[in-house]
Amino acid sequence: MNTILEQKLPEQKPRPNSIWVKRKTRVLTSLLGPIPLSLGNRLRCLFYRSILGDLGEGVYLGTELELGGARGIFLGAGSAIDNRVRLDSGEPNGRIILRLQVLLDRGVSLEALGGSLEIGEQTCIGPYVCMAGPGNIQIGKNCMIASHVSIYANNHIFTDLHTPIGDQGVSWTGIVIEDDCWLGTGVRVLDGVTIGHGSVVGAGAVVTKSLPPFSVAVGVPAKVMYKRSDATSKSVAA
Repeated sequence: MNTILEQKLPEQKPRPNSIWVKRKTRVLTSLLGPIPLSLGNRLRCLFYRSILGDLGEGVYLGTELELGGARGIFLGAGSAIDNRVRLDSGEPNGRIILRLQVLLDRGVSLEALGGSLEIGEQTCIGPYVCMAGPGNIQIGKNCMIASHVSIYANNHIFTDLHTPIGDQGVSWTGIVIEDDCWLGTGVRVLDGVTIGHGSVVGAGAVVTKSLPPFSVAVGVPAKVMYKRSDATSKSVAA
């Protein structure tokens, strides 16, 4: 069965009944969200299909899933979403796209905030990872993102000394994490960064600048220690 998730990036369309969808989402998640075990999963997959942008075959939906902008959320076949995960697309313009067999562990929070947040196939997102736009966030396939990683595609504007920072708005560029990357626990990735294919970022690092492919980077700010092609026996803590 081909779904929109197995094709090109879905185009978000205007939703004239968005108020009704929000109300329906609140009702369904309140009634079905707490039901445990396989029965709860079956019921959620059955009824959430009517509110989500797309729901592929064989998806697992854990308990207490929190949904915002459900029409902008696209879940690929074989994906698994653990308990207490928050997904908010920020529709009408935003979208969250999980490709095939993506794993979101317990407590993950994804907020597109009107941008595009896409996670490639067979990528694993660890417990309590937080990602937020509104800059676009694109994560490639076969990546491993460990627990408590933060990926924020925005920066607060603070140039005006006489206006509260919270009232000055935000700027953004976007973040790209290419295929087959491993980010250790507690890594922070800042706006405007691209992490190249096959790179490894050690635990607790703060990535403020882009990393070339096959880098091994550690520290605050993160610095490239060596290339994976230069050493086969070294490792970093994750």
